[in-house]
Amino acid sequence: MRYIKYLLYRRFLQTYDAVVGDVTILASRSKLVEFTQPYAESGLSMIVPAKSKESAWMFMRPFTWKMWVVTGAVMIYTVLIVWLLEHKHNPEFNGPWQNQISTALWFTFSSLFFAHREKIHSNLTRVVVVVWLFVVLILNSSYTASLSSMLTVQRLKPNVTDIKWLKRNNLKVGCDGDSFVREYIQNVLEFKSDNILNVSSEYNYEGEFKNNSIAAAFLELPYEKVFITHYCKGYTATTRTNRFGGLGFVFQKGSPIASDFSEAILKLSESGELKSLEENWFEPSPECLDNAANDKTENLTLSSFWGLYLISVATSTICFILFLVRLLRNYRQDTSQSNIAPSMRSIWSEVVGPVKYICNREGMQNPGRVLTLAGPQDVKEWSSSS
Repeated sequence: MRYIKYLLYRRFLQTYDAVVGDVTILASRSKLVEFTQPYAESGLSMIVPAKSKESAWMFMRPFTWKMWVVTGAVMIYTVLIVWLLEHKHNPEFNGPWQNQISTALWFTFSSLFFAHREKIHSNLTRVVVVVWLFVVLILNSSYTASLSSMLTVQRLKPNVTDIKWLKRNNLKVGCDGDSFVREYIQNVLEFKSDNILNVSSEYNYEGEFKNNSIAAAFLELPYEKVFITHYCKGYTATTRTNRFGGLGFVFQKGSPIASDFSEAILKLSESGELKSLEENWFEPSPECLDNAANDKTENLTLSSFWGLYLISVATSTICFILFLVRLLRNYRQDTSQSNIAPSMRSIWSEVVGPVKYICNREGMQNPGRVLTLAGPQDVKEWSSSS
């Protein structure tokens, strides 16, 4: 501000013993006077109007895209395991291939809402489904809680986030014209002088925004906190563009009193007293606290649920292996009763035979019938055991 320049100049002329106030520590000023240690941080923030973060795809936000992909993959894997375990001895999972696939898909999808009605015959399938339902319960609860948090409290999204966009579109910005901020915006951030509007008080920025006189405002951090404390519903502050030396007290160059004040400031800072004073003076309203808490709500990531997915996949895999071992044992028993000598069986028959046996429903339902492999022709016949 202009009076700060005046006070610093008078301090340089030794008219005053000290300057106490919100004086920003700058390199150009430190050549004239002695600053104490900063009692508050200082930086330049850009304040812009904000709108509510509403989207037609809000229901997708509780999970990250990796979470959605892995959830879908685990569900498809569960569909496959359920079908493999049930299709040989469960009539509801039998029939044409398209019916089998649709039944397995419907069973797994309906389990997401605990609405499945198909009967389960295999105990191994029951184990797989119980673990999958536990996974679904955790996912449903987490998804509902996260989505409710996102929809209940208003989330603000800044209309402008890029300084280059402001300059490219030749938009006006506001700042305190009597402080060093105007020169900084013009010389360092390279805004045109005609696009910089002087605003006398931080309480006047809202009117300038409503009149569309400015698209953004640049304030030092303490003034930005005051503004956001009062107008957190419609405005938000972006990341600070630069950092300054902070706010400090001013004394004559080489004054020993400056070191005493600096020591006192450091003691207050180390004891946490300065932090307490700042929180008391810049305490946000309850509405602003709700917005701040909601902004910290993050998407549910895979790192929080990979253990749950691992349990589901491992359980399904173990159950399938047990099912496969039992099925191959039955296959060996059936082939041992056939009339074909082992030496007459081709390698192809040895490989394809178990696969056909697994996919054939009769082998499980009619253990009294024996699978016969017709040597090189690989023809499968069923004959009554006698």
